[in-house]
Amino acid sequence: QDLWDAAAPMIAVTEKHPFLVAMVDGTLAKDNFQYYVVQDALYLQDFADCLRRLSKNPGLPEEDSKRLDAFATGAEEAEMSLHNSFFKEWNISAEGIEQMPNC
Repeated sequence: QDLWDAAAPMIAVTEKHPFLVAMVDGTLAKDNFQYYVVQDALYLQDFADCLRRLSKNPGLPEEDSKRLDAFATGAEEAEMSLHNSFFKEWNISAEGIEQMPNC
């Protein structure tokens, strides 16, 4: 509960972000959502790569290594399947798209 309480101000600001508000209320332009989905797919590829690299850390207990590798696989398979369904529906791809810097 302490973590939720500490994060409450940031959560309140995030919940009011115009992008999220428009996504929730259905007013977000399709082009903006498509851009988000492409950028999120590029992020997920990097995130999975980082998890997999961490899983190979020689000082890591085997159980933790396997867990990180499973998380990487989850990001690649489960999360990307949703993104790929959008790509197919919209006839778009993340190929050749410049990834924006992560914050």
